[in-house]
Amino acid sequence: MKWICAACLLFVAACAPDAERNRPDAASGPQVEAVKGLMAAFNKHDADRMRAYWHDDVTWIEINGTQSSIVTDSAEQLHRELVAYFENYPEVSSSLESITVNGDYLTAIERPIWVEDGEKKSQASVVVYEFDDGKVKRFWYYPPQ
Repeated sequence: MKWICAACLLFVAACAPDAERNRPDAASGPQVEAVKGLMAAFNKHDADRMRAYWHDDVTWIEINGTQSSIVTDSAEQLHRELVAYFENYPEVSSSLESITVNGDYLTAIERPIWVEDGEKKSQASVVVYEFDDGKVKRFWYYPPQ
């Protein structure tokens, strides 16, 4: 009986699809290019350039458990907050990992790095961007890990 089970397991493993061959391609498309541009502008601390990627009524939403709260609901407000943020964290930079696209939505893990009290810090958050006419309409941040 052990031999039959082992033979079946070997047969199933041999017939399993090749993981490398079936791995999805890296995300691409206009949404990916937009968030890459947005991240490049963020890393240059260029809030004016970042604004080119947002709708005028862009909404930033933070998710915490079963609660969500609106952080900003306009491009002007988001611009002001980022200018202040860059002043407070002059060495901040960020990167996106694990980018996936599903229609008008792009999901990624954002990993900022900054210096606080002389110590380098980092965290990662899931972020979901919603696009409309090629610009970010809404984005949701989940709690940092």
